[in-house]
Amino acid sequence: MTKKKDSILILGADGFLGSNLALSLAKEERFNLRAFDLFKNGLSNNLESIRNDIKLIQGNFLNKEDLKTSLNGIDYVFHFISLTTPSSSSDDPFIEIDTNIRSTLELLDECVKAGIKRIIFASTGGAIYGDQAKSIYSERDVTNPISPYAISKLAIEKYLEYYRIRHGLSYLILRYSNPYGPHQNLVGSQGIIPIFLNQIFEGRPVTIFGDGENIRDYIFVDDIIDITKKIFKKKTEHNLYNIGNGKGITINMLLDAMRDITGKKIKIKWQPKREIDIRKIVLDTKRIKMEMGDFKLTSLGEGIKKTWEWISQQKSLKR
Repeated sequence: MTKKKDSILILGADGFLGSNLALSLAKEERFNLRAFDLFKNGLSNNLESIRNDIKLIQGNFLNKEDLKTSLNGIDYVFHFISLTTPSSSSDDPFIEIDTNIRSTLELLDECVKAGIKRIIFASTGGAIYGDQAKSIYSERDVTNPISPYAISKLAIEKYLEYYRIRHGLSYLILRYSNPYGPHQNLVGSQGIIPIFLNQIFEGRPVTIFGDGENIRDYIFVDDIIDITKKIFKKKTEHNLYNIGNGKGITINMLLDAMRDITGKKIKIKWQPKREIDIRKIVLDTKRIKMEMGDFKLTSLGEGIKKTWEWISQQKSLKR
């Protein structure tokens, strides 16, 4: 008797994390995959190679009927959609309530009705703890988000627990640190590594706010996807996990690594520091290691090299 495949819905499948997850899951042939996104410009290069292995759903996260239709027959939902970034939400705090929070609550309602097995939510380990002058942050630490973006992530985390208590909805929250790698946006305000590498490739200056000594926890996207795949079906001891590298890297250290890997001279445009920027964030990952065992992570140098090679390939395709 053939075992029934689990059906998975990836919300935000054309984005950075969603497309990398879809590409990885499609290789295993153990799942029925649905890829939900606006696809406003048609199918992007992110999913082109697996277009015959997934069901594409062109839908709007803000449309409740689109969400309802996409959930029919689904076992697991990956909620990887965010319609804002830390900087964009600071310009209009109400947008978080009107879009991300409201639509997520409608999604949770529909998940309960559809009887899904579990929803996996991509939260933020890079912003949810705020600026508390700690050397490292664990899941037990107080959250103190300082941007509407991070506040909405925390609100959604709390609503997930509410839906578990009220409706028995199973969930898993993964607080990713600062992911980077192929398929990430090369322009915008989120994802400093590919943005800088793209600017370096084009010979344009990179912009640094402050003194370049802000510390972040950077993790290569392949490592995030591997960990996520191993844990999402597992009966876990907790509902919340940090996922990061556990090492603090300054922006100046990033630039040094980029000089070594690209062999390019980097032009820098210095700007005053911004209030929304956290000075230091490094994630304590002991909890997930206790759950899954230790795991090997891609080194910063190797991850930047792979990202640089991907960007170079994308540029050559456009010529």
